[in-house]
Amino acid sequence: MNAQGLHTQSPPGAPADAAALKELYAQYNQNTEKLRLAFERLERRFREIDPYNIYNSITEALITLDRDENILTCNAAAERIFELNAHQAAGRSFRDALPMCVRSFEDHAERADPGARYEIHFRNSGGDPMYLRGRYSPLLDRNGDEIGYTCLFTDHSVERLLEEKARRQDRLTALGELAAGVAHEMRNPLTTIRGYLQILPDNKDDDEFIHEFSDNLIREIDRLTRLTDNLLNMAKPISPELRRVCLSETVTAVADFLADKLKSGGVSVEIEESAESFPVRVDVDRIRQVFINLFVNAAEAMSDGGRVFVRLSRRTETFSSDEDPTVFVVAEVADNGPGIPPQLIDRLFDPFFTTKDTGTGLGLSLTNRIVEEHGGFIRVESAAGEGARFWVFLPEADESKG
Repeated sequence: MNAQGLHTQSPPGAPADAAALKELYAQYNQNTEKLRLAFERLERRFREIDPYNIYNSITEALITLDRDENILTCNAAAERIFELNAHQAAGRSFRDALPMCVRSFEDHAERADPGARYEIHFRNSGGDPMYLRGRYSPLLDRNGDEIGYTCLFTDHSVERLLEEKARRQDRLTALGELAAGVAHEMRNPLTTIRGYLQILPDNKDDDEFIHEFSDNLIREIDRLTRLTDNLLNMAKPISPELRRVCLSETVTAVADFLADKLKSGGVSVEIEESAESFPVRVDVDRIRQVFINLFVNAAEAMSDGGRVFVRLSRRTETFSSDEDPTVFVVAEVADNGPGIPPQLIDRLFDPFFTTKDTGTGLGLSLTNRIVEEHGGFIRVESAAGEGARFWVFLPEADESKG
């Protein structure tokens, strides 16, 4: 074939290879675009979950320390609560920068309990009270080795102020109820005395009237005197000189003191014997008043006679996960009287509340106040026809204090 008839031939399979290459190139572009979009999504996601953003979004104050107790970092909440500048605080001694936290930090170092919670109270530069709850835990590196401390503080200032406001309102309400009760209790005897005095001029020569007049005036004056004494006892603080006593001996002494009065009403007192000692630190006179009130109340509830049973024991109570368990000496005072209707139990300790025809209704209110002043509390259980049980909880005396 001459040169004019010569033509170029493609190698075998060339068109098919070009098409495959083109398809691969298109797939590459598609995958590259998918990777780019995925990378952009990951980048946006990373910005959203940036540890720095999380760290500063926490509403609790978070501070980290090195092994020498120098500040490493502070988040935005810590800057606000403690009025710190994170850059200026870095490298400062924790004890110098936050002296209000030193005591709790030292306690944590001694106890080494990461679950312990600490109440921290101070005033900021503006004089506003700050109430924090703090806890401390080890700061770990990626290998799990301890490299310092983590300090976390929750600000309860607003809640505490609201609680205090509510307590003040409750005190005002209680004061109003107390004043109304006093006025009511005083009005009755004063009305009686006024009535007798009004008719006295017309009956001054009547011996029988004069005798009745004297008896009733003395009775009403005694009633006012008891009211005054009870109110004074309500206001009287416990003695600052608390004494270590055995509660069983105090309860026995009260039972002996009331023996004749109780016996005349057909009431017996049985105190369960125990070889254990039940030491408490109390104002003895005030605690005696507690058991006098409980015994007399029980006796008055059993108008046809009955039995008062007393048992002492020891019990450990934990009120919240933030508090250590407390050991209490418990005095159970039970009677076999008619019991207390369920709808009245919640009102038993209200001032001037009484189910009796006589009395001011201050006895149990005073009893409850005395026990609370000693760091204790009272529980009540009763059912109609099954008597009533009162449990008096008093903190057990610390052996180390003698």
